[in-house]
Amino acid sequence: MSIAQALRASLRSKTVWLGIITAVLSVLQGFVFKLPLSPAEQAMVGSGIAVAIVVLRAITTQPLSEK
Repeated sequence: MSIAQALRASLRSKTVWLGIITAVLSVLQGFVFKLPLSPAEQAMVGSGIAVAIVVLRAITTQPLSEK
């Protein structure tokens, strides 16, 4: 499998998209939004992301190499 094919297969994964979105939002929060979140609010956001990752992993039926 070529690198381009592997990248295309990766983009069909909801878990990969969640990772991309999380990375983009993290950068935006740091440089653009500058939302004043308390430690408790940051913990809730982090917990929400963690739950989403676990749910996506639980419903995953095939590896990226088979997409």
